[in-house]
Amino acid sequence: MDGVFDTNVIAKGFIEPRRRKQDSILEEQIRIYKVASSLLDQVANKKIKLIVPSIALVEIAAVGARLTGKEEKGIEARNFVRENSKIIYDTFFINEAAKIAAQTKISGFDSIFIAVAKLTNSTLFTDDKKMYETAIKLSINAKLLRNIK
Repeated sequence: MDGVFDTNVIAKGFIEPRRRKQDSILEEQIRIYKVASSLLDQVANKKIKLIVPSIALVEIAAVGARLTGKEEKGIEARNFVRENSKIIYDTFFINEAAKIAAQTKISGFDSIFIAVAKLTNSTLFTDDKKMYETAIKLSINAKLLRNIK
């Protein structure tokens, strides 16, 4: 299976929940972490072919460092993506992303991930409900992380 992972899927699988309060919110965060980690394991084991736009390398480095407060965690996440994915560069998707953004009024960043999924005929994995719903409306196969059991 080919999968385009939104950076929130990568981050949620790479960084354990840090919430201290033992409650239903933490339980759901742990469940989502386990689902996302399992997806990353499938990437590492070549069961899912990860495809990402080049901007994902920058975004996951920033998110990883910001959420942990550790530069090296951002670089580690970026390295995982770089070593385990097919990277798609702007010239391949830019026109389609602009078309999707104008048509749907979704953010430019989200339109990039949707365009890459469309152009590579891949499943889009995200935990962004608006991105998911937009992809579905455009007849793109998509999975919302929080709905995966």
